[in-house]
Amino acid sequence: MSIVEPQRELFVLGFLRGKPASAYAIDKTLREHSPLYRSFKRGNLYTFIERLASLGFVERERAVSQRGPRKTKSLYRLSAKGERRFMELLRSVLLDVQANDAALETALVLLGQLRRDRAVELLRERASKLAAHERRLTRLFGDMHTRAGGAYLMVLHTLHRLRGERRYLSDTLDLLLNRRWQPQWA
Repeated sequence: MSIVEPQRELFVLGFLRGKPASAYAIDKTLREHSPLYRSFKRGNLYTFIERLASLGFVERERAVSQRGPRKTKSLYRLSAKGERRFMELLRSVLLDVQANDAALETALVLLGQLRRDRAVELLRERASKLAAHERRLTRLFGDMHTRAGGAYLMVLHTLHRLRGERRYLSDTLDLLLNRRWQPQWA
């Protein structure tokens, strides 16, 4: 199975974890939150959801339509296979140190659907992967100051980004481990 946009698939599966919804409701939510999901391709979401259904990740059921030209509409719900796929995608994105911003931001929003202890576990794994990636880059590039200008700027940017994200993860883990911090959490 190869869906090109893991963040879009993750969004749809995560959305359907909460409750069954029509393709229209999913598309509307995606459009309403466009700043977060700005890099999602604007292909036909209806076709995309049907593809997820054909792969067995979502199940389709008919429901009475309240509005519109049709008397019934399709509602989609996450299947057991879709739940496994959701967890696989969430873990994959969170542990990919080079995941694009849209995928990572989507995964972080959906992390709130997990039990706190499971979220902590995944974020600790991400922190470990980031530290390993930083060590790998340092080993690979050695003394950065001896590098040519462009290479120096690239490695410096990458290392600063990694260090910044590791600080973010440390702060986030502190929050999640603080039982007095009670956001709306799964």
